[in-house]
Amino acid sequence: METQPRPSNPPIDLPAQSYRHLVHTLITLLPPPPDSTPESLQTRNQAAIARVAALAPVNDSEADLAAQCIAARAQAEDVMRLIRVHAGDIKLVLRLNAQYAAMVRASLAALSHLRREQQQRQKQQATQTTANAGESLRQTEADTMLDAPPAAPKAQAPAQSASKSEPKSHTPRIETIARRLCPEPATLASLNATIDAALRATNVSPAMKTRKPAAALRDLHTLVMAAKTQPLARLAR
Repeated sequence: METQPRPSNPPIDLPAQSYRHLVHTLITLLPPPPDSTPESLQTRNQAAIARVAALAPVNDSEADLAAQCIAARAQAEDVMRLIRVHAGDIKLVLRLNAQYAAMVRASLAALSHLRREQQQRQKQQATQTTANAGESLRQTEADTMLDAPPAAPKAQAPAQSASKSEPKSHTPRIETIARRLCPEPATLASLNATIDAALRATNVSPAMKTRKPAAALRDLHTLVMAAKTQPLARLAR
């Protein structure tokens, strides 16, 4: 009669109910030992449980895959033992060899499936851990900002120089335009000098040079108008 060991501290990190289900499934799948003594059964069961624990399952799905892997491996080992026992029967040996290869493939397939599930679980745990760490960091920063004293107001920037802040004066430009539009009245001396220069530049009679400035200006105006009309008269001829 097979015994079902239940150590006080199971080597697999599973709930009690899941652990009992794993042990029951594993014992059912394992091949019988060479001698059906209680000591051989207990040794076989404990060795199988230690192998399952080495695969580090943490949930029911991983525990089932680990049990399938170990049971298929144990079955392959038992078939190898039978091959040595019946080495003289060639046909039986061939069938046992095929069964051995099938059990090894089943064991490796279960192990590969288990490793994929464990890697996926570890990735999810790493992502969740990173997210939790980021949330914890943000919460810490928020608490630090709330506990920190208010910052002192920054010193005001120095006032800009008066030359930059004050608008440029446009008085000189306005005065220049005003001088151009409304020139200062000519003095008597400047008027006499202008008349003398005009008389020297034109052919005038000596009598005109001795006249008063007002009369001389009228005569000068007449001469200028006559000089302008002379080229037009020549063109008309």
